[in-house]
Amino acid sequence: MRRNLRPLWVGLTIVILALAVVETVLLFQIIDGQGAIGTDLHYYQFVAQRWIDTGVYYTEHQLSGPYVIQTQVDNVYPPHALYLFVPFLFLPAVLWWVIPLGIIGYVVWWCRPVAWMWPILALIVLFPKTPGQILFGNTDMWIAAAIAGGVRWAWPSVFVTLKPSLIFFVLIGIRSRSWWIAAAILAVASLPFLSLWLDYMTATRNSNATFWYSFGNLPFFALPVIAFLGSSRRGDTPIRTWAAGLLRGGGWAARQEESR
Repeated sequence: MRRNLRPLWVGLTIVILALAVVETVLLFQIIDGQGAIGTDLHYYQFVAQRWIDTGVYYTEHQLSGPYVIQTQVDNVYPPHALYLFVPFLFLPAVLWWVIPLGIIGYVVWWCRPVAWMWPILALIVLFPKTPGQILFGNTDMWIAAAIAGGVRWAWPSVFVTLKPSLIFFVLIGIRSRSWWIAAAILAVASLPFLSLWLDYMTATRNSNATFWYSFGNLPFFALPVIAFLGSSRRGDTPIRTWAAGLLRGGGWAARQEESR
C-alpha cells in the first residue's frame, strides 16, 4: 500500500519544492532590492574586524545597562562565535553558504528518508523563514548544519552552543565519545575568552532577549532530526529505540543497519 502511494508523495514533494523556488525568487528580489543579500554575514565580519582592531566584542551600551536589542547593532553571540566569524574575514564569502548547506544536504541524503517524509521536508524548505535566513546569510544555516552533523557524526552538535537558546539540540550525540572530546576541545578553546564570557553574561542579562528568541526558525533546525526519524535505515528497529539513537549519533544508526 505504501509503495502504491509513492507517486503521490513524489508529486506532492515536487509541487511544494516548486512553490519554494518561486517563493525564494520573490524573496531574493525583495531582499536584494533592499541591498540586504548576505547582510548578516557582513555584520559578523564587522564584529570580527572590530574585535581584532579594538578588542571590542560587546559594545559599551550593552555592558552599561538595560537595552533593547537592535539587529546588526548589538552582538548577542557568545565569545566562541569568533572561531566562526574571524576566518570569514579571509575565506571566500560563498563558503559561508556552501559549507553549511552542503552538510545539511548530505546528512538528509544519508538519512534516506522514506517517501512519505519527503513532503514534510519540502514544507520546511517552503517555510518562509528558511529561505529568508539563508538569503540574509544568518548563522541559522550553521546551527542547522551543526545539528545535522550531530545526527551523522555526533560531535558537531556541541557547536549549537553558538545559540544557547537551542541548547537542547546539543544533546544529540551526547552518549558518543567523540561528542565529549569535542566538548572538551571547545571548552579549552574558550579559555582565552574568559573575560569576554563575563561580558557576555552581562550583555545578555542587560538585554531584552528571551529564551525562545531563536525559535522562529525551529522547523529549519529540526529538518535533519526529522529526516533521521523518518529514515529508511530504521528498518524494523522500534521508533523509540531509533529516536533514542540520536543521543549516540549516526555511527550508531549505521551499525544498526549493518547488523541487520
